Amino acid sequence: MSSTTTDAHGNRNPADDPFVRQIVWLVNAHGGRDQLSRTSGNRVSPRTLDNWCRGRYPRNAVTGAVRELDAWALENSPGYPEAAGAPRLVETCGPASGPAAPVEDAVEPAPEAAPAGEDPPAARASWRRRWVAAAAALLVLAAGGTTALLLREDGPDPIPPLPSTGDGRLRPETTGSLGANTFADPRTLQGQAQPIPPDTTVEVRCRYYAPSIPSVTPDGFWYLVDSGEWAGRWSPANSFMNGDVKGEPTLHNTDFDVPVCR
Repeated sequence: MSSTTTDAHGNRNPADDPFVRQIVWLVNAHGGRDQLSRTSGNRVSPRTLDNWCRGRYPRNAVTGAVRELDAWALENSPGYPEAAGAPRLVETCGPASGPAAPVEDAVEPAPEAAPAGEDPPAARASWRRRWVAAAAALLVLAAGGTTALLLREDGPDPIPPLPSTGDGRLRPETTGSLGANTFADPRTLQGQAQPIPPDTTVEVRCRYYAPSIPSVTPDGFWYLVDSGEWAGRWSPANSFMNGDVKGEPTLHNTDFDVPVCR
């Protein structure tokens, strides 16, 4: 599955959204939603953090909760905001983060009368547009079409690389009765392949918070597998037993002894 920058309503998809990338980085850096909420002095509840990670964050105004978490992160989260490859939370939410208004909705000022002997503004603008279009066409021909990519201003934001370091010690985890799917990237769900069979024990390196699909809830964590043909791939933590006993009620969706990926 591939990700796109915006949906049908003009909202950014979680995998491409700078605000979501920043909040997911904070959640991972502090070991999960509950841990971030407690560590930050309950400035934001775990439920609100979960909504933000899913792309449901303030878009009409920069709220007090966003400002408080942003100020707290500057003081208490080394690496914020640069490590996530995105601007600060207060810079990526509110009206400024929404999609630009369509060109046809923009109100243009009435044209001014041109001094004698000069072309009217509309004629000059039309000439400039024709010149820019001709120049762009020449660039495309000269560069075999690749230069056109440089003219885009609404291209997708680059997704930062996934963290892949734990504490140096691997942990054994056993899949449940349904086995476990694996993916190349848990944020975009790209590269689904190579499922792990049921009742199979593998070594995992670390866990990463990416609530990209409902089935990874309520915890939202993924394991980075470090065994056999699945090494380097990601699998939902709740597909494993996580210390529970087969045939008995499920008590753990994540093994929190597995370190957060860094």
